[in-house]
Amino acid sequence: MPTKLLLSLALLSLLTSVSFGADDANIADDLSGFESEDDSSGNDLGFDDLDGFGDDAEQEDSITQTLKSEEAIEEPSPLSLSGNAAFKSAFGYKNHSVDGVEYQGFNQAQSALYLQADYKISKDWKVRVSGDAFYDAIYDLNNKDYNQDILDTYQTQLRLDDTYIVGSITKSLDIKIGRQIVVWGKSDSIRITDVINPLDNRLPAMTDIEDLRLPTGMLKLDYYLGSWNLSAMAIAESRIFLEAAPYGEYFPVSNIFPTAPKPFFDLERPPTSWENMQYAFAANGVFSGWDLSFYAADVYDSKWHLELVNGAPKRVVSKIKMLGTATNIALGSWLLKAEGAFISGVKYNSTLDNKNRLDLLVGADYMGFSDTVLSLEISNRHIFDYEKQMGDLTTPKPDYLDQDEMQTALRATRSFSNDTLNTTALLSMFGQSWEYGGFARVWAEIELMDALNANIGVVEYIGGDKPFIEAIKNNDRVFADITYSF
Repeated sequence: MPTKLLLSLALLSLLTSVSFGADDANIADDLSGFESEDDSSGNDLGFDDLDGFGDDAEQEDSITQTLKSEEAIEEPSPLSLSGNAAFKSAFGYKNHSVDGVEYQGFNQAQSALYLQADYKISKDWKVRVSGDAFYDAIYDLNNKDYNQDILDTYQTQLRLDDTYIVGSITKSLDIKIGRQIVVWGKSDSIRITDVINPLDNRLPAMTDIEDLRLPTGMLKLDYYLGSWNLSAMAIAESRIFLEAAPYGEYFPVSNIFPTAPKPFFDLERPPTSWENMQYAFAANGVFSGWDLSFYAADVYDSKWHLELVNGAPKRVVSKIKMLGTATNIALGSWLLKAEGAFISGVKYNSTLDNKNRLDLLVGADYMGFSDTVLSLEISNRHIFDYEKQMGDLTTPKPDYLDQDEMQTALRATRSFSNDTLNTTALLSMFGQSWEYGGFARVWAEIELMDALNANIGVVEYIGGDKPFIEAIKNNDRVFADITYSF
C-alpha cells in the first residue's frame, strides 16, 4: 500500500508542479450595429433612377416585402436538436480474475449516443426530452463466461435522461415537471447533503459525481424572494442507485461476503406509488462574497441493507430523513466550504434498530495560481448509538463500519492553451490515516478540433483494511474516450 500511495501523490505533484506563469487572456465582446450607407451615385439603396421601371411606391413595396421575407427566414426555430456520439475504451493492466473471469486486458469497447431535443413553447415555457444508449462490443469480442447480471449491467443500455417541461407561472414562481437533476451542497468530490438524485455506481472511481447523478421524476417549484430561492419538490419516481453487477469485477461478492449465497441476494427496487412518494425542500441564499443553503428531505437512502421480504432475505433500500445546511465563503483567492447533515432512520445489516448519523464536511479551494484550482475536502460520518458488531468483520451480516468514517479528497486542476487542454488529478482516501484505501485518478481532456474531444487517463485503486476497497485493488486501468458533439 505505501508504494501505491507514493505513486498517487506523485501524480498529484506532477500535475500541480507545472509552471503557473501563463498570462491571463483579456476577453472582450465586439458588438457592432448596422448602419445605412448611401450609394456614391446619390441613389438610395443602390437603385438607378431609370424611366419605365415603375414608380417609387412600387419599388418601396417590393423592398418591404423582401425585408419581411428575410426576417421570416431568419426567425429561429422553436425546436433545437443536439447530442454527441462517443467511443470509450479501457485496458486493465493487472492480472486479476473474479468468479473465473480474467479481467486483465481490454475490458471496454463501448459505443454511446446521447440525443437531446428542446422545444420552446413560448417565451416562458420549454420542453426537453433527452436520452442515451450504448452498446459495449467487448462482451461479444471476449470469449469469456460472463454471468447474466454482468451482461445486463454493462453490455447495452437504452434510457430516458432529462425529460421535463419547465416554465414560469408568475414573475417569481417557476415550475418544472419530469425527470431532472437537483444538486445540493458545495462539495465537488464527497456527497453530504446531495441526497436527491441517486448515483450510477456501476464503475466506481471512473467518473466524477457531476456525471453520475441519475435524473429522477418529480414536480419542482421555485419561488424567488430577494436574495433567496425557495424550492419544494414532490418526487414521484422511486428511482434508486445503479450498482455494479454481483460477482463482476467491481462487486466480487465472494471476497466481500464470503458466506453469501450464489446467486447473491436480490436487490428490491421500490415501486413507484403514492406510498413511496419522496419530498424535499431547500432554501438557497446568495449574497456578496458568500452563500448559504438549508435543506430538508424525506428520500431513499444511497445504500442497501438486508431484510426479510416474504420470508426470504433481500437487499432493500429504505427511506431516510435529512436536515442539512451548506455554505461557501469567498476570501481573496480562497473559497471556503462547509456542509452538515443530520440523518435519521438509517438501517444497517448487523443491528435491529435504526440509527441516526451526523455527516460533516469542511473544505477549501485555492485559485491563486493562473488557470489552476487546488482543492481539499475532509468529511466525517458519525453513527450515534454505535454497536460493536457493526465493525466486526466476522459477523454473519457485516457492515464493515466504524463509529466515525472519515474521507479525504485532494483535487488539482490545470488548464492549458486557452482551455483546449484541461488536466485533473484526484486522490480520494478513507480512514483517519488513509488505512482503508481509496483511489487515485489522473486524466486530461483535450479539444482535438471543433466539436471533437478526447479524454485520456489512468485510475489506480488503493487497497486497505476495508473489504469493499481491498477486493477491487487490482482493477487499475488506463482509459480513453473520444466524443463528437453536434
